[in-house]
Amino acid sequence: MKKKTQNEKFPTGDFIDEETDWLNLTPGKRLLETTKLWELYLSLGGNLDPEPDPDSPFYFKSAPR
Repeated sequence: MKKKTQNEKFPTGDFIDEETDWLNLTPGKRLLETTKLWELYLSLGGNLDPEPDPDSPFYFKSAPR
């Protein structure tokens, strides 16, 4: 296991660089980065509507979407 250095908040032995960078962000900065990702997802045509779940007790095949 890799030892922590002074500027690392977590031991990062089993993580790739991108994961290490994420772990070293403050919670506020993580929230900002996550917000940017959601904005990109929505701008590329993604939506926040849930996928139909036929295993749900609230799923009705004839319900309009």
